[in-house]
Amino acid sequence: MKNLFTASAVLASALALSACQSTPTKGDLPQEVQPTLEAQVQTVDVSQAHIGKIYFRPVSNGVQVFGKLNGLNPGSTYAIHIHENGSCSSKAQGAGGHFNPFGKPHGNPNSPESHAGDLPNITADANGVASVNFTRRDISADKQGANSVYKRAIVLHAGADDYVSQPSGNSGDRAACGVIDAY
Repeated sequence: MKNLFTASAVLASALALSACQSTPTKGDLPQEVQPTLEAQVQTVDVSQAHIGKIYFRPVSNGVQVFGKLNGLNPGSTYAIHIHENGSCSSKAQGAGGHFNPFGKPHGNPNSPESHAGDLPNITADANGVASVNFTRRDISADKQGANSVYKRAIVLHAGADDYVSQPSGNSGDRAACGVIDAY
């Protein structure tokens, strides 16, 4: 009986601790729901502080882009985009422009007439944490193909995207960046 109680307590503790995790690890999820790509996002300033991870997972209607970014200004809204190059050099200028394999204008990510790299703005909560969770229909998490985001960059901008201004939504400087790589 004592061993059963100990085993139950250990199992309950493990479940409680795993519930506190904000991002998946390979052992947490069944194969069919695991992300295939991820980006480790760091600030572009001298500190290059790690502020979170963004994951990419194929789903039936596109690619789910999800994750959390920390250390942001509470209550502030930020633009986040997929950029064409897998480089965060020169304060993320190496990432190039927005990922746009179909030659569409910049716009609202809910519109089919927008860059494939356009994602919704994110807003940091009172603790400076912002969640990303959006399904983009016209990108791929495959390692090849014109619409693949593999080896491209995800960039957090200093301001919000207005979804109108060309070519990038007047979203401000590049504040953080991560290269999209295999999970």
